[in-house]
Amino acid sequence: MGASSVIGTLGAGVAIAALITGCIVDDSSSGGSYGSAGGGSSSSGGSPSGSSSGGSVQPMLVDVDPNQTMNATPGDGVGVFVQYKTGGHWNIWWTCDTNKTGETCAFDNVVTVSKGTITNVASMSPSLAAPGVTQNAPGTFEAQTNTSTAVDGVTFDTPLAAGDVPVITLDAKVNGQDNPGWLFFVQDGQINGGTHDTLTDPLMFEPTTP
Repeated sequence: MGASSVIGTLGAGVAIAALITGCIVDDSSSGGSYGSAGGGSSSSGGSPSGSSSGGSVQPMLVDVDPNQTMNATPGDGVGVFVQYKTGGHWNIWWTCDTNKTGETCAFDNVVTVSKGTITNVASMSPSLAAPGVTQNAPGTFEAQTNTSTAVDGVTFDTPLAAGDVPVITLDAKVNGQDNPGWLFFVQDGQINGGTHDTLTDPLMFEPTTP
């Protein structure tokens, strides 16, 4: 099962990398789009039989740019994409590599907020597996899907007092395995900050602006 690779664009849409899957960063405030193929480098180990954190690793904390979006071709690669909109609004969505493997991906994503509660959890998934999206406590929820060639995901809010910055932890499992190479976000206007650093799964996300 291969991980989602990245296509970056710059300014007027000049491609700077063309890999397996189209993952583009859009800055909704300026209307421009830009990115880096470097974010895909951490995804080279995207296989259920590859190394797994097992959920016992100490989660790394990463910054997330607000009000930016990513795009990926569903079915062409495995990826879990974390987006944040100012005001405490989140969108986490994921894709599988069914076009290459002919198989579905069993996603099991658990989200927990470090302070406060999670509200307005809503599914955007056409392929929910039982039990789908469940929230058994105010500060956490779990979303499970069997994903193939669709984009699955959830939206939710993390309401906090004025001045607070929401921090969430995402434990993203595919076919029972943790793999940080499947996690993507926007930092400093680039996919995963444009670095080759190894991430963790679970991974903590903190917006740069509340």
